[in-house]
Amino acid sequence: MTKLQAADPIFWQDAEPARLQRDRKEVAEFAPHLLYQEPDASDGGEHIHGGWFGELPLWPFERPEPEGVKELIGTSGLTVAVMYSAAHPMVPPTIFPVSVEPTPEEETQSAWHVAPGGSLCLLQSDGGWHPEASITELLAKAAGWHVEYALMKRGEIQEMSVRGIVIDSSFDHLVTKYGHGGHEVPEPPMIEDSIVRD
Repeated sequence: MTKLQAADPIFWQDAEPARLQRDRKEVAEFAPHLLYQEPDASDGGEHIHGGWFGELPLWPFERPEPEGVKELIGTSGLTVAVMYSAAHPMVPPTIFPVSVEPTPEEETQSAWHVAPGGSLCLLQSDGGWHPEASITELLAKAAGWHVEYALMKRGEIQEMSVRGIVIDSSFDHLVTKYGHGGHEVPEPPMIEDSIVRD
């Protein structure tokens, strides 16, 4: 009787070589300290479909870095492990913080945006990921999570923002506070639209 052989795993990189090339180009430009991890069938665990490991930029957002970022979170960006699944890019990669380790209690509270098991919750819903989206969008959200996590740990906020600090500047004045020795900095006044009258 012929013994059944276990099928070799099919890696998404072999099915989607153009997407792999795109991911590698975009990540190299966005976070040059992230190193690509080749798929490893012998691993048998979460690394089997490859990913990335390394340090994210400290403030990779379009608006200027507020004073106080380094005083709040230090001079190094968040070190992460990014795990692809077999279904990439239909399913987003999973990102784990490495240089910051959420507590088991934090993993059970939605306010911290950490899933049970320690991966980051970076999307508002399961449908929040679009296969054509860039992986750098998630990496930017992870960098923003790093800033909000520091604000949570210092008691400056009670829950992380829904939209994320990538596009939401409402916490910037709290970050700036740490550039002034921890003293409160007034929020800038709201600028009302001017009305031109004849």
